[in-house]
Amino acid sequence: KHFPVAMGGKYGGKGGGPGGNYGGGGGGAYGLGGETEEMDVDDRDIGRIVGRGGCNIRDLQEGTKCKIITPNKRGDNDDPSLRKVIIQGTKEQIARCKEAINGVLMGEEPKDVLAQLDGAVLIKNIEPMSMGHLAKIKARIEQDMNVRIELDARSARIWSKDNDHDKAIDAKEKIEEEMEDITTVDTLTVSVPANIVNQVINDSALRQLQDQTGLTANVCKNDQGTGIRLTGLSGAIQEAKALIERRSTGEGAEFLALMPGLFAKLQPKAYSDFQRDLSFLMQNTGAQVTIAEGSNRADFRGGPDEVRHAKSELQKILHFYFPQECDTIELPPESVDWVAGDDDRELMRLQNAGAVIALDRAAATMWMCGNPRSVEQVRNRIRNSLQRWDREHAVIKLHSRESGWAIIGKGGSTIRELQTSTPARID
Repeated sequence: KHFPVAMGGKYGGKGGGPGGNYGGGGGGAYGLGGETEEMDVDDRDIGRIVGRGGCNIRDLQEGTKCKIITPNKRGDNDDPSLRKVIIQGTKEQIARCKEAINGVLMGEEPKDVLAQLDGAVLIKNIEPMSMGHLAKIKARIEQDMNVRIELDARSARIWSKDNDHDKAIDAKEKIEEEMEDITTVDTLTVSVPANIVNQVINDSALRQLQDQTGLTANVCKNDQGTGIRLTGLSGAIQEAKALIERRSTGEGAEFLALMPGLFAKLQPKAYSDFQRDLSFLMQNTGAQVTIAEGSNRADFRGGPDEVRHAKSELQKILHFYFPQECDTIELPPESVDWVAGDDDRELMRLQNAGAVIALDRAAATMWMCGNPRSVEQVRNRIRNSLQRWDREHAVIKLHSRESGWAIIGKGGSTIRELQTSTPARID
């Protein structure tokens, strides 16, 4: 609605829009014309095979080309503690599927297990700063070491192009060596004018960077004046320093975290349409938006209002081009801390689900970007959290300040009585 130029679809140029072949699980055409075998699985582990919303079983079927059936009913003579999983496919496919299922039952992600079966070497639990750096050096490493690298939100899978497993291991060691410099823990103090230091330290972009990297930021005073002391990974500190300096000069400072390799999913025509839409966005918002090739983020420059507007519009455009990989959930403003959890523990659990997650506390939105299975997992967890919020919380809008004082009562007597007699916490 903000773009006055005639464009095809909602945002894309004529004929543009997303491809329709990524994600999903299927299984309808798998296992046809082959053999059938059964596999006994502990009844309590069936949920691991299926996964939330069927995500694991879709990946297993897609990766092995087998059809997997988990019957709801047992036979009269079957062991009640076991469930027979039926696998249909060729002998080779079934053997591969059984190995993959065993890996999933051990707690591995289906795609990681399947990659290892194909000879891949894995790097797991990569934090966002390192992932951003890895996305930038990926093409060079692939060319120099004759390997293929696949990046996920928090992991990397490495295959040798000539089936030499040692080359994949060498590439892993090279990557870890190159990431050492930005994963060194450091401390830095950035000077900030005293009159805006509280505003800067509560900036949404800085809070998101803290959420994603574990960086800590604290106001401090010394002989040089007021500042913000940063402690964390060297790469994260440099990112935070740049954000703080821009905010201190009155600029908008925002970024949008993206899944590595997101734009590789687009066909050339659709990618060209996206670039044109991005140009229209910058014209109409007045903000500069930069998405470096291979980067795992979009950076915004401009005035604070222009930057916020541009970020919101880019999220809509990305959801149009990547409806399964990108989504934004609007949260009730009062529920933001509840969704994040005590000490942001729930937010950290969401970030470990395999998608890029960013909580914008100021806008009360949750941004998700990742493979469709991980995004759906995160979406369901947030929905469940909000349902618990609705059951356990109520917000009453007061018409005047006097109404608030009446509820508090003299010396807090009324609100104490209400809390004691219900018993509910009243803020």
